[in-house]
Amino acid sequence: MHISIHTLLFALSAVIIWCLSGMLIDATDRVAKRYKRPGFAVAFLILGLLTSVSEFSVASNATLQGIPQVSAGNLLGASTVIFLFIIPLLAVLGNGIMTTKAILPGNMVLLLGVVLLPCLLALDGDVSRTEGVIIVLLYLTLVYRIQKKSAEKTAKETLRRTKRELLHSRHTTGTDLFKIIVGALLIFAAGNILVQESVYFARFFSIPVSFVGLLLLSIGTNIPELVIALRCIFGKHKDIAFGDYMGSAAANSLIFGFLPLANGTFILEQSEVAVTSVILAIGLLLFFVFSRTRNDVSRIEGICLLVLYAIFIISQIGNAVRLSDQAPLQANTVLHASPL
Repeated sequence: MHISIHTLLFALSAVIIWCLSGMLIDATDRVAKRYKRPGFAVAFLILGLLTSVSEFSVASNATLQGIPQVSAGNLLGASTVIFLFIIPLLAVLGNGIMTTKAILPGNMVLLLGVVLLPCLLALDGDVSRTEGVIIVLLYLTLVYRIQKKSAEKTAKETLRRTKRELLHSRHTTGTDLFKIIVGALLIFAAGNILVQESVYFARFFSIPVSFVGLLLLSIGTNIPELVIALRCIFGKHKDIAFGDYMGSAAANSLIFGFLPLANGTFILEQSEVAVTSVILAIGLLLFFVFSRTRNDVSRIEGICLLVLYAIFIISQIGNAVRLSDQAPLQANTVLHASPL
C-alpha cells in the first residue's frame, strides 16, 4: 500500500478511539454529577482509568502482536503529554489550577514517583518482569494512600456507586450498555490497526517502533484528557480535570508495569528513554515546586511547562532523525563486514 493509505488508516483508527472514548467519559460524567462533591478522589480512581482506555487498547494489541515497545513508547509519551502539555494548557486557559487542597504533599510526591519510575527503570535499555512488579506494587500503594486519606468516598464506595449508576440508574438504558460494549470492541479493533501502522511508519522512517508511540500515539491517545480539560474549564470544575490527569498518568505507569509481565523482558532505545527521563524529571520537579509555592499552577508557570514540552518534542525528533540516518550506515557496515 502507498504511504497515504497507511496515513489514512492511522488517522481513522485514532479518530475512532477518540470518539468512542468520549462515550465512556459521558457515562462517567453522569455518575459524577450524582455526587454532592465529585472532586479529586473520584476523578482519580474512576475517570483516570476510563480515559486510559485507548492506552489499554494499544497495550493489549501490542502484546498480542509481540511488539510491546509500541505501547511502552506510547505510555512514556502519554505521561509526558499530561504533565508538560495538557495540565499546563488547562492552567493557561483556565487561569491556574488549585493543587494542594486536592492531594496531600506526601501523596503528590509518591504519585510523581509512580509516573517517573517507568522511565528510570528503563534507563538501562530493557524492562524486566521484576521491574514490572515493582511498578504495579507502587501504583497499588498510591491508590491505597489516596483512598485512605481522602475526605471523599473510598475506592470501594466509589466503585459500588459507579456500578449502581451504570447498571441500575433510570438514566442508563439497554441501548447505552450496548453502545459501551460495541464501543469497547471497536476501540480494541482500532488499537490493533494503530499498532500495525506504527510498525509500518517505524520501518518506513528507519526508527525504533517506540518512537512512533512516543511522538504520535501519545498525543492521540490523550484526546479524552483534552476533552475533559475543555469541559472542566467551561464548567468550572478544574478539580475533576486535575484528578483525572493524575489518575490517568498513574494508570499509564500501571499499564507499563503489566507489559513485561505479559511479554517478558523487552528492549527500548536507550537514547529515547534518556531524553524522556531527563525532561520528564525536570518537568515533574517544576510541577511540584509550582504546585507548592502558591498552592496552584499559575498561567505563567503553565507557559514554562509548555516550553519544556516543546524542547522535549524537538529533542526527540532530532533523536529520531539521528537514528534514521544511522540505520543505512549500520546496514552498509554489516554488508561490508560479511564474508564473501
